[in-house]
Amino acid sequence: QVQDNVERFFTRFVEEGKATVRLREPPVDLCLSKANASNLKAFLSAVRLAHQGTNIGAVPLSALVPAKTSEVEKPKTKMIITSRRDYPLTKNFPYSLEHLQASYCKLARIDTRVLCLKKLRKLDLSHNHIKQLPATIGDLTCLQELNLHDNHLESFSGALCNSTLQKSLQFLDLSQNKIKALPIQFCQLRELVNLKLDDNELIRLPFKIGQLDHLRFLSAARNKLPFLPSDFRKLCLENLDLFGNPFEQPNPLIPNIQLKIPLTLLECAARATINHR
Repeated sequence: QVQDNVERFFTRFVEEGKATVRLREPPVDLCLSKANASNLKAFLSAVRLAHQGTNIGAVPLSALVPAKTSEVEKPKTKMIITSRRDYPLTKNFPYSLEHLQASYCKLARIDTRVLCLKKLRKLDLSHNHIKQLPATIGDLTCLQELNLHDNHLESFSGALCNSTLQKSLQFLDLSQNKIKALPIQFCQLRELVNLKLDDNELIRLPFKIGQLDHLRFLSAARNKLPFLPSDFRKLCLENLDLFGNPFEQPNPLIPNIQLKIPLTLLECAARATINHR
């Protein structure tokens, strides 16, 4: 279906036999290359007329020879960018991408073009300068892996935890940031299997962390955790790394002014039982 369905034509290199037609539905780019320039121009004229609803019967078109399978370029599903100079500034990312890595690109925010890639399953934005996450990341309904290692994040918003990521996100790497606490809604990301929180400034873990019943791998090394929430015992972990945290020996009879989060009555009673036998 072409009528009223073409979003844009890219014809800058039409003299070289190259052009791209971007459709609205389905949202794909039709990339043409190695074409005869005159035949390509005639074809694009026909597509324009069809888009406008004009009868194209009078347009002279050459007979097409079916392309061989080896000549048809498959939709691009993976793109890896590891330097600022390779980051695309003037052209969009292929809508067919399922895996995108853009590391070491000095990104201060997440590109809005990335948030339009509805087929993304894996997004790696590690080693950048990102300070805040837009809530629209939650619109990536297929996203299973999100890597934000080594950025400048200070928080992880509750809006993301209430988004469709609840049903899709399985791997989350927030290590080497500046996060002090995770929101209470974080435990709604119940499909999480692997969670990395190393090298942050965490003073606590979510007190309902036991709700993450699919979680198998958890690392929160080199943070500022004085204790673990009582709900922690509900987790079924295969691998746990809490190295380098200043865990404190609990004494329920001496108030600890450094703890800003009150213990549950159950935890206070359990500590009293252990301390006084």
